[in-house]
Amino acid sequence: MEDIKGAQDPEDAAMGEEEYEKIVDELRGFNEFQNTKTFLEAENSRLKNEIDAMTAELEGISIAMSSVEAYMVSYGSRTRKCVENIEKTGPKRDVLTAEISDLRLKVKAATKDVESTLNLTNMLKDELNQIEAEKKIVAKRLDDINIGLQQISSDKDVKFPHLKRYDGMFKQIHNVFMETQNRMEVSLMLKGR
Repeated sequence: MEDIKGAQDPEDAAMGEEEYEKIVDELRGFNEFQNTKTFLEAENSRLKNEIDAMTAELEGISIAMSSVEAYMVSYGSRTRKCVENIEKTGPKRDVLTAEISDLRLKVKAATKDVESTLNLTNMLKDELNQIEAEKKIVAKRLDDINIGLQQISSDKDVKFPHLKRYDGMFKQIHNVFMETQNRMEVSLMLKGR
């Protein structure tokens, strides 16, 4: 073999080595291309899985505000565009990954907003129930006072005809209680808002 190589023209040997190097370089380039393609396909699959997971995560969120609902529609459209872009081009992977991360943060913020809204709604319902219970208690007490006043007025007319001067006082007390009842109802209505 060495004799054959030695017998070859030095230019032919140099040409052969250059061609050999070119072929090796092309094979390395092809191999790198294959590795890059495999990597991008794996990344594409991973990103698709992330998008699927995010879509499933979004389906579980309860929409409480119209702005959140509008964002969800926008997110679905952007997700479809991201999937189409990922399928069409591999070089945009970094841009799409950043966008997906941004969307993930927005979904977390929207989830927190929904949870806060639900907590506030439950708290307001509890306060409303307490106010209604207090209103019933006050109304019952006012009814009991009215019944007592009517009983006293009745007893006054039957048993104490000589005490007519207390009649004006009872009317004043009744008016004070009625005014108190009206103020309590107004206060409860204002708290209810």
